[in-house]
Amino acid sequence: MADEILFPSQAWVDEYCKKLSESPDYNKAGKGWKDPIMFTISDPDSLSERPEFNSFTLYLKDGRCEKCEMVRDENSSAPFVLTATYANWKKIIDGKINPTQAMLTGQLKVKGNMALILRYASAAIAMVKVAQMIPTRYIS
Repeated sequence: MADEILFPSQAWVDEYCKKLSESPDYNKAGKGWKDPIMFTISDPDSLSERPEFNSFTLYLKDGRCEKCEMVRDENSSAPFVLTATYANWKKIIDGKINPTQAMLTGQLKVKGNMALILRYASAAIAMVKVAQMIPTRYIS
């Protein structure tokens, strides 16, 4: 079995971006999407180990991930920002919470055009399936 990669880490985000671009399901479902999305952990101080960063941005375009970057500047933003507790990110990545359901129930907060994000619900599902392909180690 492959070594597990810590979430969040530069290595995990790099692997995620690479696998998104290689995923036929995401390539199809994400066709037409043009905006970067920032993913943020809302409670990094509650973790036993402080992550190197609590946000990262994926530059997504037409079913591909063009690049990714770790966000260390608290004032940084993107057209879409998805924010959840670390525990909820873990549940989303592990497939225990559907990302669309998480948005609608407030477990995953959305900044940006919610109607546009919901139009790409199948892309969100594909993104979770890709994340599940990464052998992931979590902060306890």
